Amino acid sequence: MDKSMGCKDGTSVEKLIFLRHQKLNCRMEWQNWAGNIRFSPNEIVRPKSTQEVVDLVKTGRKIRCIGTGHSWSGLAPTDDILMATDGLNQILSIDKVANTATIQAGAKLDDLNIELWEKGYSFSNLGSIAKQSLAGAISTATHGSGINFQILASQVTNFKLVKVDGEIIEVDKTEDSDLFNSAIVSLGSLGIITEMTINIDPKFNLHERSGVMDFEDVCDNILDWIKEQNHIKMWWFPHTDKMMVYRYNRTYEPVNDTWFRQKLMDEWLSVYFYRFMLWWGNRKPIRRKGINKNLLAKFLADVNRIERSYKVFNVPEPPIHRETEWAFDVSLTPTLLREYRKMVEDKGHLINFIQEIRFVKGDDFALSPCYGRDSVYVGAYNADNRGWDELLSDFEELATKHNGRPHWGKEFTVGSDYLKSVYPKWDEFQAVRKEYDPEGQFMNPMLEDLFR
Repeated sequence: MDKSMGCKDGTSVEKLIFLRHQKLNCRMEWQNWAGNIRFSPNEIVRPKSTQEVVDLVKTGRKIRCIGTGHSWSGLAPTDDILMATDGLNQILSIDKVANTATIQAGAKLDDLNIELWEKGYSFSNLGSIAKQSLAGAISTATHGSGINFQILASQVTNFKLVKVDGEIIEVDKTEDSDLFNSAIVSLGSLGIITEMTINIDPKFNLHERSGVMDFEDVCDNILDWIKEQNHIKMWWFPHTDKMMVYRYNRTYEPVNDTWFRQKLMDEWLSVYFYRFMLWWGNRKPIRRKGINKNLLAKFLADVNRIERSYKVFNVPEPPIHRETEWAFDVSLTPTLLREYRKMVEDKGHLINFIQEIRFVKGDDFALSPCYGRDSVYVGAYNADNRGWDELLSDFEELATKHNGRPHWGKEFTVGSDYLKSVYPKWDEFQAVRKEYDPEGQFMNPMLEDLFR
């Protein structure tokens, strides 16, 4: 159950809908995981089959879908129907010859990690967080890291889409390539995806080698390093001259990670201690510089371990924070890192959160931030609302100077004029959207502003 849905008093979705039907005094309010998006839909519904979705669409009412609410952007708000997809959460079939799985759209990635592993499979690539629904992650171009791996949507081979008239169509990556490339990252603006078939791999382990490195050394060598590893990413702690560099490579050697290391690093230090340090820094923001330096020097030890792939890809759920993330041409990586670091210090920002840098292979999906170019994703994060608007504004100034494209599920303020200038297939997507939803049944304020 998505804990982010319900009344202000924490009422669950099931109880919320029951109370609404009983006409009791409970104001229906939804908020996302980060708490920066709040709105009151007219109704929340939880279909459990494609046919129920068809019946809902045929009412002609405006609909927006929500998975887990693990997004910072305004894709969910609606004043009519909010469709929670957590009732569509099953693995429908696995083809052991083709190595594919057909899965309902609302299944959560963290549940799928375990279920697929138990059946002998795993995702070929994952992001750092696995709290999202499958369709939510796919439709917003969520990604992992590895210059030979595209966004997660690239793992999809076909999907079912409920159109505005209630017709169910199957969109195949090979047979319907033009429509697929437009619809796979569509922000829910073409219809409702109810299930999809994805490529899966026989389960594998990852060998992780990670450690603290000099900022300038990383900048000088990163474009070579990304070619040598299956997966590589960095965490930069602002106000320091160091980075944590993570290297992951596939292996079928046995797991050697220990329960104690996982408990110490992934729970006690990464969750409880880190949250305490954020709280301590928020009480007096100038402390953040020293906190970041001490975290790197004393608490982030080198790691050399082998573990299940999803346990290495995914990190412990971070504290609530604000976040923007943009994709750039990968060749700009050293320039971007140096300019971002300089901007933070020159502008006097005091940042108390890890800044993540990841790498993704280019693709052909019209609204993918990686369309047509191998990309580096650089994110700005802060676990404090104070100063966030200023950091976001300064980061966007840097990002737009370098023709960056924002992650659809995270915060950004640029409008359609800028986005059209950096997405070569923007007008082509617009034509498809108008064809598939001419009356705007699947639109909301954010989409209306983007696609005006």
